[in-house]
Amino acid sequence: MKIATNVTREYLGGITRSNINFMDSIHGKYENIVAIELNSKRYIQGPRVFHHFSPDWFHHHIVNIHDIQLLKSVNSSKNIKDLEKKYRPVINIIKDILKKDRPDVMFLNGTYYIPWLMSIAAHELKIPIVLRYAGVYSRETANFKPKARKIFSEIEKSFQKRASHFIFPSRICLDVVEKEVAKKEIKNTFVIPNSFSIPDQNFVFNSVERRIAAVGRWDKIKNFEKFFEIHKLLNKQGWKHESSFVTGDAKIKSMPKTINRFASMTHGELLEFYSSQGLIICPSIFETFGNVAMEAVCMGVPVLVSDTMGCSEILKIAGLDSMVISFDDPQKVAERVKKLCGQQILPKQINNLRKILSPKTINAEIMSVLRDAVVKY
Repeated sequence: MKIATNVTREYLGGITRSNINFMDSIHGKYENIVAIELNSKRYIQGPRVFHHFSPDWFHHHIVNIHDIQLLKSVNSSKNIKDLEKKYRPVINIIKDILKKDRPDVMFLNGTYYIPWLMSIAAHELKIPIVLRYAGVYSRETANFKPKARKIFSEIEKSFQKRASHFIFPSRICLDVVEKEVAKKEIKNTFVIPNSFSIPDQNFVFNSVERRIAAVGRWDKIKNFEKFFEIHKLLNKQGWKHESSFVTGDAKIKSMPKTINRFASMTHGELLEFYSSQGLIICPSIFETFGNVAMEAVCMGVPVLVSDTMGCSEILKIAGLDSMVISFDDPQKVAERVKKLCGQQILPKQINNLRKILSPKTINAEIMSVLRDAVVKY
């Protein structure tokens, strides 16, 4: 079976890590991967994140779309059909790629405009589509202007008529999409968490120091302002600690100068970073899963996540309920931070988490869904 999929190269992105884990598990198997990357930047470096894949197996297509700026195109469009016309040259390029490589199925990650463009191309060529949710975009654009918010909502809803199968990384995500996006029960849904690839290196968590950190892109829905607030509250209470924030190159005026800021890291560097911390904090307003938290806790590093994140379900199953909290009450969060920072996680709990999130198991489930989509199309 030949699989087409959208790929990204952002190390901090959940889509990148989930896709790499998936492709690692099937590397050299099946016919090959048709990887399509729509690049919105004029300049990019080579994709080191894909260098370990055989070029005979990993067919990497890069389409530069920096000449069609998304928000400018959205704001100048009357509706979603108008926006589609602006991107028709890009859709046609994708169709040419698909005609040449002839994939059996399109495996899309996320409901942003790039998967949307690819879904149109695949649908027009009658290629079955499986959509894996990676962020509910209607939630992520809640602070946009009404017109842009409406168009992005229509983009997300449009997947309902093109995709035949849906993979959700959590029950929380599925419930939100059915209630707020589809507004009905969705057929052919599968709840499959994102996987975590256990590193070859023997990372050992032994930090007893008061080090707390947050990791992720600077975005309103990630709620990192709350991390800043907790840091300042802990200082006010006299709880001496070191705080760090790993993010992209966004300008952040509200970040306290007492927090260490680090640029985006490779996956290996991130794992090293996790192992040096006493606690990883994820205060997202909403998140379909939460790769950062799961990677850290699978290495034995304590985490504290919002109860509106999909990964909170996995932590509860593993008996780590204390690592899930509502971030509405800063005082309670601060007390939980003090309790969890540097705390050891039982080996049995770590092993259970690794079994639940094993790439071998999870990606076998994904392959089963992909095969079913091809057979039933």
